[in-house]
Amino acid sequence: MKTCWETAAAFLLFAGFCVASEPATQVSPVENPTPSICPVPPPVVPSEKLIAFLPEPPNGWTAEKPSGSINDIEVFKLSTASRTYLKGEEDNSPVTTITLIDAGGHQGYFDITTKSWQTNSQTPEGYDKKVEINGLSGFEHYDKASNTSSLSVVIAKRYFVQIEVTNQEPAQLREWLNKIDLKKLAELK
Repeated sequence: MKTCWETAAAFLLFAGFCVASEPATQVSPVENPTPSICPVPPPVVPSEKLIAFLPEPPNGWTAEKPSGSINDIEVFKLSTASRTYLKGEEDNSPVTTITLIDAGGHQGYFDITTKSWQTNSQTPEGYDKKVEINGLSGFEHYDKASNTSSLSVVIAKRYFVQIEVTNQEPAQLREWLNKIDLKKLAELK
């Protein structure tokens, strides 16, 4: 059985922190009947509800079957849904992957994820930049060598929309983002 402190250490490595004033020790319930000091993770929506927000493939594109899962890491949960879209079958064909993540509004996960979005950099090989799209905070990345771009945006301080495009111009990120009903996603509970 893991102690709260071991769980917190794993959580720190992945996405946040466990609030504790001192390390918990592993004892039997008879010796110490006090409840765990780790917070109860916020609830997340079932991945099936997120899958419903993944768009159908545009004309000329095909799409793989959407997938979804819920990951429970004791101190927080993530519900995810993802789908990959393809245009053609050649090695250099355009590919898009959209991933929707519900962190249940977990402040630690939100803070850790968005902290790196504060930096802008540009080199001949690409760029990383903070963006705002229709009032949504986000982050855009472009890698010239792999001809890959990605965009992450926050919806209602709860959901993360991540879009990655390969063999497409970075401007296509916004086109794909517009295919998702972000207003309804923000209202999903």
